[in-house]
Amino acid sequence: MSGISQAISASACDTVCQAIAIAREAGVRVAYDTNLRLKLWPLARARAVIHDAVRHADIALPGLDDASALTGLDDPDAILDCYRALGPRVVALSLGARGVLVADGDRREHIAGHRVDAVDASGAGDTFDGAFLALLAGGADTFSAARHANAAAALATTGYGAVAPIPTRATTLALLEYPNSGPARDA
Repeated sequence: MSGISQAISASACDTVCQAIAIAREAGVRVAYDTNLRLKLWPLARARAVIHDAVRHADIALPGLDDASALTGLDDPDAILDCYRALGPRVVALSLGARGVLVADGDRREHIAGHRVDAVDASGAGDTFDGAFLALLAGGADTFSAARHANAAAALATTGYGAVAPIPTRATTLALLEYPNSGPARDA
């Protein structure tokens, strides 16, 4: 789920809250991306609703800019600590071109960004989230999933739009294997 879903309307917000409750009751893991859109709602309401949702999530996926606005903090480690204190077992704080800061239990790791010829960041966060969650669902450990998702998100910035530049698994693995080879993209 994401903050955008809750910002659309009061009934959408209620639906997301109910979906989280149903998932939790069924033992289904809940992932939540803060996806702050201040054009949709005021910061105070967004902060209250989003942080309440994060309290009920197993995996929190904030981006640095969103998290800074929501928490009032600027230091990535402090932001990560703030979100971990809300309750999720896993927090992956996207840092844009600087990579991602990930915590899982007692372990924390900064995964550096990849140098690519970025032209448009639209969809990079969604690419990260999708790759990260798919790998976790497939049994990958948190940090392997984050390394892969971080590379996929970097590659997603090398084209225009939110969908067309999403890389294939093979392209992402090639970047991970040869990180200095540039943004080798599928034709």
